Amino acid sequence: MMEQQLKQLKEFVNKANPEVIQTKKNPKFLCVSSGKGGVGKTNFSINLAYILANHFNKKVLLIDADIGLGNIHIILNIPLVKSLKEFFEGKDIEENIIKVKNFDLIPGFSGIDNISDIENIDLNHLIKRLDEISGEYDYVIIDTAAGIGKEVINFILPSDKTYIITTPEPTALTDAYSLIKSVFKIYGYSNFKVVINMCRSEEEGIETFERLSNSCKRFLNLELNLAGILPFSENLKKSVISRTLISESYKTD
Repeated sequence: MMEQQLKQLKEFVNKANPEVIQTKKNPKFLCVSSGKGGVGKTNFSINLAYILANHFNKKVLLIDADIGLGNIHIILNIPLVKSLKEFFEGKDIEENIIKVKNFDLIPGFSGIDNISDIENIDLNHLIKRLDEISGEYDYVIIDTAAGIGKEVINFILPSDKTYIITTPEPTALTDAYSLIKSVFKIYGYSNFKVVINMCRSEEEGIETFERLSNSCKRFLNLELNLAGILPFSENLKKSVISRTLISESYKTD
């Protein structure tokens, strides 16, 4: 099942943006978001970065933008020697980039004393600096926090595409719809690509997408695009515990 998930993830990368994969130095900002936690958003972001860098030879920058709750460094089993925290304290963004598994990473950080600290973070300055250095990359992938907070919306709006990760679970689907609705109705942003994760079958994935898609058509007059369906895998849970990537552990042609 893990090999199947990796194969489908690689096929998703290959088919989702074929025109971009052939483009040199035309960086694409790809935002990865979800309505709720626990749907596999961050694992998707990391494996997407790994596959683009190692299987498609692309220069990739991955940013852990889950402000105050960053955990990409934990999943990758690397020490937190640099992070966005240092950027917000005055260091330049390029000083906080580390190389890991053949792609560049700006780790997030954990721990904020109170909610006002989040409100005082200048996300616009961060986005401006990311835009300024983006010419060095083929892809800039932003792994946001879950939910509909300001810190999520600020990253979605300037992105070329936003991948909404959800699962067949009703609460995940409802929260995904709420995120899409908020960003679309308030800001007019509509560049969403939906990934249905943790599916027991392709049929379940299609049915799940159709429920979400039909709601968006009926209530928002918005057409959604299905980016991919990824299968459920117990082995993926084991890989998270062992802090290994399925895209690194299993090779496919």
